[in-house]
Amino acid sequence: MSSRASSTSGSRNRRRPRPRRTLAQRAKATLARVRFASGERIGGMELSPRMTRAQQRALTFWIRRLPDDIVARLPRLKLAVANRLGSAQAHVFINEAPQDGNRLLGNHLHAVSYISQRYVVFQRDLFRQRVELGRILYHELCHFLWPRLGNPRRRSYQAALREEFRHGTRGELGYSSQWRKDELRANGDVSRRGGGRRALWRDYVCESFCDTGSFVLLGSERRAKHSEYTLSLAARQRRHRWVELIWGVETSSNGKRNGAESAPPTAS
Repeated sequence: MSSRASSTSGSRNRRRPRPRRTLAQRAKATLARVRFASGERIGGMELSPRMTRAQQRALTFWIRRLPDDIVARLPRLKLAVANRLGSAQAHVFINEAPQDGNRLLGNHLHAVSYISQRYVVFQRDLFRQRVELGRILYHELCHFLWPRLGNPRRRSYQAALREEFRHGTRGELGYSSQWRKDELRANGDVSRRGGGRRALWRDYVCESFCDTGSFVLLGSERRAKHSEYTLSLAARQRRHRWVELIWGVETSSNGKRNGAESAPPTAS
């Protein structure tokens, strides 16, 4: 065999380097770290068998408080716990600190929803704050309710928010919607149709819906002086009436669900 043939054969057998995965691909792959086949079912949701009993009890309390009509609208979900949730450029990494070379990226999160995969993953330290766990859980569940409302109801909520903007209504019911609202205001007329602005408006409407839904669903467990509840009382009441109309959930005027609640367990 000639040296040229040998060289050609060797180059064919030489392995090509794998293409470097994008940040989005790397982040998506980390969900595998908390996936599970089956777990304890509570109200149409499955709890990861890797949860501690205290974590399962804490989530069970909040799930069982949900109105039956809300549970019926949710898909079958799986709930898991991670030691760490980090975000970088809108991508979430589970049990990993996102890096670019030797540089650490991103922020820490309380929870994340995977809509297509039907997973909600909580950061374990959240279980140290009983009511905050409920607030975040309900917010994440509302992410699964939002696409199931249908276009007419989503447009109705958008119209309500546009009316708030026209009247200069300040504040929100959660940080995730507040920073988007602030950015929209900083960039001028909310009705403008720029591509990036349209995406920001769409994200704001969804996050505002989820923060509002969580606020209403917490009911009597809600902490009135929570630092993220900055929306005026009048605006809260208007949104509450919208939720009653759209969800068909019977609540009192201050967002408290009708009916007595049992005492919650203490998570440890």
